[in-house]
Amino acid sequence: MNSWYFSHLTLIQGMLISVPLALSVQIALRSGVFSFASIGFYGVGAYGTGILTMRGWPVLPAMLLMIVVSGLVAYLMSAPLIRLRGLYLGMVTFAFDLILTVVATNGGELTGGALGLLGVPLGIGTGGLLAAALVAILAVSQLERRAVGRALVGIKASEELVMSVGVDLKSRKRTVFAISAALGALSGSLYVLTFSTVQPTSAGFTLIITTLTMAVIGGTSSWIGAVIGTVIITWLPTLAATIGEYQHLVYGVVLVLVVMYAPEGVLGALRWLWRRLAPRLRPARPPALVPSGGPPPDRGAAARAEPVPADRVKG
Repeated sequence: MNSWYFSHLTLIQGMLISVPLALSVQIALRSGVFSFASIGFYGVGAYGTGILTMRGWPVLPAMLLMIVVSGLVAYLMSAPLIRLRGLYLGMVTFAFDLILTVVATNGGELTGGALGLLGVPLGIGTGGLLAAALVAILAVSQLERRAVGRALVGIKASEELVMSVGVDLKSRKRTVFAISAALGALSGSLYVLTFSTVQPTSAGFTLIITTLTMAVIGGTSSWIGAVIGTVIITWLPTLAATIGEYQHLVYGVVLVLVVMYAPEGVLGALRWLWRRLAPRLRPARPPALVPSGGPPPDRGAAARAEPVPADRVKG
């Protein structure tokens, strides 16, 4: 067991780091906000935490500062963006990510240029990554159960209906941007503190596609889908490596099949399967036996009858 753990330690750590990032995209898609801005804030969190810790900041204050700053910046930045919808919003946030990549590449000594930051002090282990992932999962799961989470689902279904019942649509969307950015910054901070380095391409096009695939494959209807998608996308290439040069073919076929035949993701497919199997797994109840020609007998009458004294019994 120990040998398996240490041989797959990098994958395990990468999976735990990706959980908050997948949640950041899932929570946006769940509310109908097609945004990739959290990927850009992943880079902000990674670079910001790396720079601060290299200058002597403790790990936890540096992480918290970047998470809070990213959330506030995203909330302010979302004011003009919430007017956009669908593909237009996705294109703008995609451009935002590319702009941050260019800024990091040309940041000189501050960002390390094209090479990025090297030698960031290692500040977190696997246990810390697990704790951070669980905190992110708990926060998103509780958000889904509250009135805010129900309002976000309503926004995706019908914005007009949500506005008709008095929900502040703009405020809810801006909250989504802030939470998504905070989760992205958390993931970036965990990355740089685990692997001691970050490059401008770390938050580039490849990460956007990978994270979006995690959310879509797992299912955007719940945080569970984001976790399922993270596990699949992290471990599928390793499992497919046993077939050599055909691993990329298998990887692509699995993605296509899930998108075509399970549009709600793996989580949606599991829920559909449970609805089909649950009635068959429950034990059948025997029908109640009711004698014909009258109401059922009162079985409690004999128990309620008083015993007859022995001196009244005739021989």
